[in-house]
Amino acid sequence: MKQVDTGGLSFSRIRENQMYYVDKSLLIKDLLDFDDRGVYLYTRPRRFGKTTNITMLDAFFNIQYKGNTWFDGLAISECPQCLRHMNRYPVIRLNLKELSTDTEEGLLDSICGVALDSMDPFTDIMESDRLSRKDSAVYDRLVSRSATRDEIVRSIQMLCRIVSKHFGCNAVVLIDEYDRAIANDFGSHVRGFVIDILSRFLSAILKDNEYLQMAYVTGITQVAKASIFSGLNNLSVNNIFSERSDDRFGFTESEVKDILSYYGHLDKFEEVREWYDGYRFGNAEVYNPYSVMMYVQNRTVADSYWRNSGRNTPVQWMLQRTGSIGLNTVADIINGNHSEARIHSSMTFEEMRMTRSEDLFSLMAMTGYLNAVGKGDGLYEISIPNREVLGIVESMLCANVRIGDEVFERFNSAVLDGDAEAMERILQGVLVDGSYFTLKDETSYENIVLTMMHGILSGYRVTSQKESGNGRADLILEPRVEGAIPIIIELKVSDSEDDLDRDVDGAISQIHDRKYYLGMDGDVILIGMAFRGKIVRGRVEKVSV
Repeated sequence: MKQVDTGGLSFSRIRENQMYYVDKSLLIKDLLDFDDRGVYLYTRPRRFGKTTNITMLDAFFNIQYKGNTWFDGLAISECPQCLRHMNRYPVIRLNLKELSTDTEEGLLDSICGVALDSMDPFTDIMESDRLSRKDSAVYDRLVSRSATRDEIVRSIQMLCRIVSKHFGCNAVVLIDEYDRAIANDFGSHVRGFVIDILSRFLSAILKDNEYLQMAYVTGITQVAKASIFSGLNNLSVNNIFSERSDDRFGFTESEVKDILSYYGHLDKFEEVREWYDGYRFGNAEVYNPYSVMMYVQNRTVADSYWRNSGRNTPVQWMLQRTGSIGLNTVADIINGNHSEARIHSSMTFEEMRMTRSEDLFSLMAMTGYLNAVGKGDGLYEISIPNREVLGIVESMLCANVRIGDEVFERFNSAVLDGDAEAMERILQGVLVDGSYFTLKDETSYENIVLTMMHGILSGYRVTSQKESGNGRADLILEPRVEGAIPIIIELKVSDSEDDLDRDVDGAISQIHDRKYYLGMDGDVILIGMAFRGKIVRGRVEKVSV
């Protein structure tokens, strides 16, 4: 029985150790058929096979691995035109996963370390007497960590020139997780210089580099050309919406069945589908490969393995700051409903900081927290892919209000029972305990209230600032199921504690005066809330219309 790899071993190690391998070798043919001199950016969520595939490309193209048998029996071995490129080029690998970003100097030193790691396979060349005085001096300064900023930025461009002249052919450059450093420090003060330095470093490698044969870059997010890939005209982007190479990342249904059958667990297929299926890349329906293999390795125990496999800083940052429309939609799809949203496949980090709902949903789709299926004109049907991701997104949403499930349940019961005193008491306690809250405006309170109510939203369609009656209500919960009572919520932010009672009464009066319940039938629950800092007042009325 073959061993399972869940630790990120290289393609060569997997093949040498005869471990279970799902054949993705036709990715090589995809690249060569499209342009054997291209610059490629492939983006997929974390743990979907990007690193395994990049080590596969290294094994295939690298001249230093000539004579290997790692591809015997794989699909690419049936492509004679592709095999002409096998082990023909010097390959330069850069792993940008662990860049230090505390300071500008620290980032430059970290990039210097990455450059030196990429030079290790070519030590004999770099320390050779045949190296020019100038190149030798730069290399020495890199080793001694005394190189200038420009020398660090251009270090890989220099390496391409040196190895290309040595081997008599241009270099293939493989760059893994170009966006990790920016994502990990998203929202912090270091973001500006990180983007600036990385942009210069990547541009020196990928733009106007006459010694570059092909470049293959991986990441999770597709940053727009106007940002980190500025001026790069030959960039070919392949993302979660691309049909080319759509099944080269993640496992297809037939591949999952083959895995389960091999390990004697085909009877567990429906459980695996429920937990780990539901992603749509291009035209391919795929499963989370990391979680599937962890499931097999852990003797078919279904669990949220993907949860702790990486950080989700940008998504969490945006979710905490999104407007009520975005939060409403996330709460809605958590409860099993599909929604429509406008999605864009690329974005600058400046756009991500704007916290528009379309930016949040775009990022969540890119990073694997949403499944997005195109409907035309830039609109997508979005949903939670599977049970594993459902638990993760729900936890991220509830992280805005760090309390136990019991408190959520009591607040939701108070809402449905129209118990104003209980609502006020529970919400007051949450606000007082939540020293991490940023309570700057009505939207801040609205997001907290929505998060508190997410447990009952499966029975409701939530809308915010909706045109209703003679104005716009803050929140309207319209029943999805027969028997549920419509709920209208109006929020106020008071100028002082003395104004709380007046403002909460004013919230209820506003619902009546503007007839927000026009068009509804039967009983309707009206909720008014007024806030001043962490002090809250609540009023509830039930009316028949």
